[in-house]
Amino acid sequence: MTQPIKIGIDFGITNTDVVISDNSVLTFKTFPSKGASIVFLEEILNSSVKEIDRLDKIGVTGGKHMELPKTFNNIVIENKNEIDSIVNGATKLFNPSEKNFMVMSLGSGSACAISKDGEIFHAGGTGLGGGTIKGLSKLIIDEESPELINSLSINGNKEKVDLLLKDVISGPIGNLPESASAVNFGKSDYSECTKEDLAAGIINMVGQTILKTAITHALFHRIKKIYVIGRTQKFDLIREILIDGFKLANLEVCFSEKSEYAICLGTI
Repeated sequence: MTQPIKIGIDFGITNTDVVISDNSVLTFKTFPSKGASIVFLEEILNSSVKEIDRLDKIGVTGGKHMELPKTFNNIVIENKNEIDSIVNGATKLFNPSEKNFMVMSLGSGSACAISKDGEIFHAGGTGLGGGTIKGLSKLIIDEESPELINSLSINGNKEKVDLLLKDVISGPIGNLPESASAVNFGKSDYSECTKEDLAAGIINMVGQTILKTAITHALFHRIKKIYVIGRTQKFDLIREILIDGFKLANLEVCFSEKSEYAICLGTI
């Protein structure tokens, strides 16, 4: 028996992510964001759903989704809380076995959503994320392509940009190695820095801030397992920072190659 089609949409700042569920088969799409408007919604539906008469529900979150009407062509539009969508989407994506866990949503900014004892809540976050990397890279090295910034950073050296612990106190602090950054962009002379070094410094600063934010909330709420979603974790240095940092904090972290679609998945 043919089932109704369901579609979930996450209106992000930079990207709008879409999931289409047709007979339990999931298809994912991404569009450059144009705001949560009925005109953009119609554009998404026209390019995503061939049999519009089979469309049963439109789940929406992110952006200004609350400004959308209750229906579109007699199809119900369901507004979904973004924090609930983060946790529900990660649950569908990772199928966690533990009862209590945290989801770190890394988009233009970063948010910590926690599922604990049957309750879902927003623990906090930081304004630093992929949007920061893109903005600072445009300002400092005149590059804004995430793929190019990532490629540059892989070949960069943050030590030419940051002051390290060994530079300021001659050694490690606690379980932090002497190579850890003590002052991001703390060097007084950048004349010998390449684009690669500066890209690495930018991503390192953002990644370290995200890491510290996540660890603080995880330890405060006694969470041991962290699931990471969003596009920002696709920067190689971000993922490396999170893996190494969570290991030092004795926290377990998981990633998914479909992580950018977790939030829209949580709306259906």
